[in-house]
Amino acid sequence: MEVRQGGPKDRAFVERVLVGRWGSTSVVSRNRTHDAGSLPTLVAESDGVAVGLLTYAELNGDLEVVTFDSLGPRKGIGTALLERAVEIAVARNCHRIWLVTTNDNLAALRFYQRRGFRMVALRPGAIEAARRAKPGIPAVGNDRIPLTDEIELERVLRSPDQEGTVTLRRVTEPDRPVLANLLHLYLHDFSSIRGRELDDDGWYTYRYLDNYFVERGRHAWLIRHDDHLVGFAMVRELEDGRRAVAEFFVARAHRRSGIGRRAAAAMFAELPGPWELGHDLDNDEAAAFWPRVVDAVAAGPVERFVLGPPHSTVEQVVFRFDTA
Repeated sequence: MEVRQGGPKDRAFVERVLVGRWGSTSVVSRNRTHDAGSLPTLVAESDGVAVGLLTYAELNGDLEVVTFDSLGPRKGIGTALLERAVEIAVARNCHRIWLVTTNDNLAALRFYQRRGFRMVALRPGAIEAARRAKPGIPAVGNDRIPLTDEIELERVLRSPDQEGTVTLRRVTEPDRPVLANLLHLYLHDFSSIRGRELDDDGWYTYRYLDNYFVERGRHAWLIRHDDHLVGFAMVRELEDGRRAVAEFFVARAHRRSGIGRRAAAAMFAELPGPWELGHDLDNDEAAAFWPRVVDAVAAGPVERFVLGPPHSTVEQVVFRFDTA
């Protein structure tokens, strides 16, 4: 048995399994719709033949198993796929790996609990709600049990003690040199995306730094993880009453650890209400980070659109949402 990361050559197999087992590539869980066909995949092979598929999504420092299909029961396929997913979650420093199953899936409940998962939530009527988004979900499931509810299971990989404490501290005048140093690192990261050049002193200078110490409606915080300075967050208020994420930075050594996610959540909690944020269309790191954060903090619908010249110097993905 070999479990490997799926790739373009597996596209037909992924499509065939998802449509055959799930009715389509669209999967609804926790009132969210995934296009499972576009998610990262794990493929189990036996003697060169694909015999299992797992799709997953990483969100807010957790790894969700979205679909999970063994095409040969009692051959260790499911166990191999699931343990490989756990390895990925651990390597990415995820807090937990979790999934949703249905009230009729008694075999799945046995399988997951034997492999360290615990039931953490019951959502009565969730399948009935999902059926409105995906009418093909049957009314009756395994063993002629009415298909009505979702059950969430998780396997915790890191305790809160291991995560440490993430705090925001308001920037004051004595912090100006510290913020300037961090902004130099931030702009260096952007130099490959925006084509910025060093000044004659070998420095990347942030033109709006002084504004954060004299203008109302501007906010800046230093981000700390336990005893370490790890980044900053900067926000400005717009004329329409929204607050905009101006700049946000976490040092490279602390990325993909959940620190950025927790710092961003704390930033939004500091100023509840309507928000706007944008990231460059070419910024792959931001594209992987911000949609997940927004999905977690938004209290209602999220508006998403692409803005380009003349309204923006570069093409940006823009999110508008409310946190209150």
